Amino acid sequence: MKTLFLLGHMRSYSSVLSHILGSHPQISGYCETHTKYRTWLDLWKLRWRVRKLTGEALQGDYVLDKVLHDYPIARSILDSGSTRAIVLIRRPRETVRSIIEMGLTHSPVAWHRDFELVARYYETRLANLLRLAEALRGRVVFLEAEALLGDTRAVLDQLGVFLELHSPLQTEYRRFAHTGELGFGDPSKAISAGRIAAAPRENRTAVSIPRHLTSRLETAYYFWSAAIRHSCPSIGIIAEAANEKTRC
Repeated sequence: MKTLFLLGHMRSYSSVLSHILGSHPQISGYCETHTKYRTWLDLWKLRWRVRKLTGEALQGDYVLDKVLHDYPIARSILDSGSTRAIVLIRRPRETVRSIIEMGLTHSPVAWHRDFELVARYYETRLANLLRLAEALRGRVVFLEAEALLGDTRAVLDQLGVFLELHSPLQTEYRRFAHTGELGFGDPSKAISAGRIAAAPRENRTAVSIPRHLTSRLETAYYFWSAAIRHSCPSIGIIAEAANEKTRC
């Protein structure tokens, strides 16, 4: 089986995308396995963990892992022709708000409630996503998280072509054994809906990001996302982002 990495950051709509992918008959896996890929043996560990997390035998062409933190991935695995990846990035303002909100309502992790530490996580993660995209050149695509919700059908069709799937990815998805549980993905009730939702409205939370962080993170977003686009094909680019790219 090929390895499929969904490479993103926290609160990037990665849970809904991984559920959509994992619901396809050619893909096994739907959540974070927290595997550190130092050697080829760790790919067997991934398969064992996916079987355990799904309660099912592996099937299809791909085994999926969602990677949202800077766990090691050996260069030999990134260089392999059997590795594919999707790099998923959400814009910073709503990402930071969502992490802080999760920290206030669900997560016991202290740094999830610290604006400065969340900002550092976001900046560092984007820098490392560029490194991974460059290593995976030719076997990776870049996806704006907002496009997944705003132009769902086109995005899923393009992902299906990239992965050479025999049937289309669907907007409906399965509920798995650990869907909605903290540590396996989105802990909110939204993920249990079983269907991708429309794009949320801006300013939907009361969390207010310090102004200096907003400017800093927007700069980081445009710098790193532009660099990633330069390194690999992009799908689902929304019009606003394309305009911003032109201005940069």
